[in-house]
Amino acid sequence: MKRWNFIIVLILSILSLLFLFIVEMVWAIDNYRTMREDYQHLIESILEESAWQYITKSSHNQNILTFGNIERLHTMVADELRTAGLSTPFFVEVLGTTNDEPICIMSLGDEIDYDEAMSVEMDLTPIILRLTITDPHDTILGRMRNMLTLQLLAIALIVVSFSYIIKTLFRAKNIERIRRDLTQNITHELKTPIAAAYAATDALLTTPYIADDRIMRNEYLNMTLAELDNLAQMVEGILRTSTEEFKTSTLRYEECNIREAVNEVCKRHELKYKERNVRWRIDIDDSIMLFADPFHLLAAISAIVDNAIKYTPQMPIVTITSSSTQDTTTISISDNGIGIPHDEYCRIFDKFYRISQGNRHDTKGYGLGLYYVKSVVIRHGGTIKVSSKLGVGTTFTINLPRYGKKTNIDS
Repeated sequence: MKRWNFIIVLILSILSLLFLFIVEMVWAIDNYRTMREDYQHLIESILEESAWQYITKSSHNQNILTFGNIERLHTMVADELRTAGLSTPFFVEVLGTTNDEPICIMSLGDEIDYDEAMSVEMDLTPIILRLTITDPHDTILGRMRNMLTLQLLAIALIVVSFSYIIKTLFRAKNIERIRRDLTQNITHELKTPIAAAYAATDALLTTPYIADDRIMRNEYLNMTLAELDNLAQMVEGILRTSTEEFKTSTLRYEECNIREAVNEVCKRHELKYKERNVRWRIDIDDSIMLFADPFHLLAAISAIVDNAIKYTPQMPIVTITSSSTQDTTTISISDNGIGIPHDEYCRIFDKFYRISQGNRHDTKGYGLGLYYVKSVVIRHGGTIKVSSKLGVGTTFTINLPRYGKKTNIDS
């Protein structure tokens, strides 16, 4: 996926979530207001119904209203509230007006905090009937609770789904970058020995004096053989760590001398990087032994050392130390290279993953070395940790069971 397409998908996903959340909030607020208005209309109708039962008109003058005892009004309101399915504290008042100011004549009911109350009035001039009930806020929210809960669960499910999709897109984007870098690296690495072998073979076929000269012919044939051998090693390295063969193979445990293994690794890399003038700092006691597969242990240490040299622009200084306890052997390998960003620690052991450096081939590799190292360590029942500082260097610390993984010993 192209970068801008990915950004557009990410922005649209975030906007969709925000829009959904806003719609749900607007719906909830609007529904709350509607239910509150319905509640108030219901209370008004209850007061009106009770009032016309409570008051009577004089038989001599129909304009004269007669009011009964306040207990009667209270009982009527209670019956109406009960019929409507409302069990809420309430307070009824009969108010008279003096100088346009309402004055309570009679009152009866529960004590209600007027800051948390709803009141409705009925004007029967010069008398006013007032009904006050507790604020229906909690009642309304209680009726909305189930729907709000379902909506919140739906939103949470959608957020989780979107998060998973975004995470998948990030992984797809990362895999695409890894695939592109791997293709470029493999193409470059394989072209070099192929081109050299092709050139040497072509010279032998098209240049008679080279083919006839035994010394030159042997030189060109040795060149071709060396490049083909290099090519075979590349392919073998890729196949060894890119297939599942290693995970299912049986480790051949032997007693290994750590100092001897490290010396062998140093010897190999001195020949391989002769022009780099690698400086070695080895602090390992000759008596430190480890029960492990010598081939894979040597290859794992070699892979870390190889990275330490490759990723050090200046003169490489490789420090290797080891210590041992009753149950554990620790091997630490440090360098003075470019370092690893902290946010890359958890990804450098992934298969084919390489820290992005753009379209560069000055540092060879396929992103398989550290993946192989971690696989070896895990197969041995150990752990590997990395600590690094940009521009200063990196340290890999391997902890292995001193007497091998228990399941392997038993088997």
